[in-house]
Amino acid sequence: MDAEQPTFTDTLEDVNEPKSSAVLLQAIRDAYNAFQPWTNECERIDKVFSRARSVGGVSTYQDPDFDLFWSSTEILKPAIYARPPVPVVSTRFAIRDPFLDQVSEILERAIATSLDQTGMDDVMQGARDDLIMSGRGVAWVSFEDDDHKRIVVEHLENTDFLHEPARKWSEVGWVARCAWMTKEEMRERFSDKSDLAYQNAAFTSQRDEAKHGMTDHSEKAPVWEVWSRVDNRVYWVTEGVDVLLDDEDPFLDLSGFFPCPKPAYATLKRRTLVPVPDYGRYETNLEQINDLTSRIYGILDQIRARGIIAAGTDVGSATQALLAEADDDMMLIPVPAATLVGNGDMVQWLPVSMFAETVQGLIAARQQLISDFYELSGISDIMRGASDAQETLGAQQLKSQYGSVRVRGKSAALIRLARDISAIAGEIICENYTGGDLMDLSLTRLPSDADVKKQIEVVKKQGKEALDQIGNQARELEAQQRVMQSLPPQQPPAPQPQGVPAQ
Repeated sequence: MDAEQPTFTDTLEDVNEPKSSAVLLQAIRDAYNAFQPWTNECERIDKVFSRARSVGGVSTYQDPDFDLFWSSTEILKPAIYARPPVPVVSTRFAIRDPFLDQVSEILERAIATSLDQTGMDDVMQGARDDLIMSGRGVAWVSFEDDDHKRIVVEHLENTDFLHEPARKWSEVGWVARCAWMTKEEMRERFSDKSDLAYQNAAFTSQRDEAKHGMTDHSEKAPVWEVWSRVDNRVYWVTEGVDVLLDDEDPFLDLSGFFPCPKPAYATLKRRTLVPVPDYGRYETNLEQINDLTSRIYGILDQIRARGIIAAGTDVGSATQALLAEADDDMMLIPVPAATLVGNGDMVQWLPVSMFAETVQGLIAARQQLISDFYELSGISDIMRGASDAQETLGAQQLKSQYGSVRVRGKSAALIRLARDISAIAGEIICENYTGGDLMDLSLTRLPSDADVKKQIEVVKKQGKEALDQIGNQARELEAQQRVMQSLPPQQPPAPQPQGVPAQ
């Protein structure tokens, strides 16, 4: 077995530099290098999707006339994610308990309101687009408690999220997110913890190697917020600063420790968490389709009505002038009359049937490549709205099922991502929100302690009054019994003799 990996804290203590950032920065560099080929591929795919002319001077796939890559992406987007998620909170088992049902409804409303306030739909759309283009979508959940309590869910770019390279997510020991901060922001955040160390950070006006500048034209430094599950600590480090900017215990008490759910993955490299973009699997098809499209339009552009006529004759000159004025796409070339052979026509046109046959063959070959692309990408005819009137209902249902199966994995990944985000938001709400906060978020009115005490007093008063009334009734009944007992008993009348009439 491999030896147990030292934690960040253990390693820092071994070198007698408890504030050194060397170990953390090296771990971040190693993770960055592990994902570097994938991030480079994602950058190239983004430029292809954005119709960039070249990447590093190397020509890339371009299809201005038949942009199949863009159209297929637009088909997949609504098939994978169509509307904002709606959180559902309930007990694990079907327990019929009015109290638990009411608590579940309050928490469900609070989560829904919090996610709506943070723009959950935009986050999910960003994760969806990354999942389609690069094979991974990442979200990060944080809690702000400055002026008022607020849950913030962010979609992170691929270059702003790193984690420990591992075979599966359960083996990941740390995750990190990058926040670009100005010198003033770093001073307000870290001067109390690490004094003036932040001034040595690598400030730049370029966000990445692709020369993407800051939108406000300011200089910023990338600050990494690292959550280490092994150390149960949170660290802040940046390149150029040899000490920790800050470190503290986790400020969120989460069952999964990390403030981010497991990313939504498409295809992964075997036994790793390195995504494999789908674009690489059908890039060759797209390039071939692009090549055939260019050839088709190139041949069509060369097809013109061209003919030859006898030069130096009145009829030839008049015919050439007439056709030249009628259409610029027609061209007549005068040649010596003696060189013309034929059946005596005034104009001998060049044949274009061979060009037409070539174009038809290219179109048929391109259509086959397009069909191959749809099979690779999992976009069925039904999803594209294409069908054949002669197809049976069973054939159309089979196409629909086939297409839904191919995209079901991506859809399930986004559903799981939304569920985990809601779970993290629910934990934050339960740990940090008061009863009044929950009432405000859920628009629910529950009795307060004072209201409950008042209701108890009312019940007690009503019960006392009822007992007093019962006591009074009992005393009255007892008095009546005593009066009845004090009266002499009544004598029954003497019996009359039979046959003697009463006087």
